[in-house]
Amino acid sequence: MSIFEFWKEVESGEKHIHPDDKTVLAELKHYHKSDLNYSFPPGPFFGPLKTAKIILCYANPSVDDPSLDAVACSLNREKLMRQLNGDQPYPYELNGWRQWFSQRANSLFGGDVKLASKQLAVINLIPYASKSMDNVERIASCLPSAWAAQNYLRYTLIPKALKGEILLVMCRSAHLWGLRSSHGSDHIIINTARSGFDQNSKKRITEWHT
Repeated sequence: MSIFEFWKEVESGEKHIHPDDKTVLAELKHYHKSDLNYSFPPGPFFGPLKTAKIILCYANPSVDDPSLDAVACSLNREKLMRQLNGDQPYPYELNGWRQWFSQRANSLFGGDVKLASKQLAVINLIPYASKSMDNVERIASCLPSAWAAQNYLRYTLIPKALKGEILLVMCRSAHLWGLRSSHGSDHIIINTARSGFDQNSKKRITEWHT
C-alpha cells in the first residue's frame, strides 16, 4: 500500500485521525500528554509530493494562532484534506502555512512563492500538529502513519534521490527518521541548521532548481 492509498482511508472516513493510529494514540496518551492537536486535518505531507523535485523532511506540523484561525474555516479544512492526494501545490494561501512557507520560498526561491509551491513538498514523520516535539517524539516510532512515512522515504524517496531524480533534504529530527547519512549521494542533504538552512544546504538547493 502506497502512502497515498494509506491516507485515502482518512478521506472517506475519520477526518482528523487515521483509523490505524487511534488505538495506539489512546494507549500512549501518557507519553505525548495530549500535546497533539486534532483540530487540524492530518498533515503527513504538504505540496505535490508525487511530482516535486525538492522534498523537505520534518518531524510534524506546528501549531500557532494563524493556523488555528485558518482551520476554523470549513473551506480551508477541505483544501487541506485535498493535500492528501499528493498532487496539490503547497497551500501557501492559508494563514499560518503562508508565513512558514514564505520564509522557505524567500530563502530558496528568491521569494517566488508560487513557483516554490509547485516544485517543493514537505513530508512529516508524524502527521498531527503540536506546539512542541518534546513529548511527541516519544511516540515517533509507534504510529502506523509514521511507518507509512518511513516506508515512503526508504522505498520511494531515497531511491529517487540516488537516481538523481529529486533532491531529498533532512531538515530537522533526522534522528527520528533514521536518516543521518547522505548514502554517498549529492542528492541527499543533511541540513544541520536547527531553523532554516545552513549555507551549504541553501546553496545546493538553490543550484538544484535554477
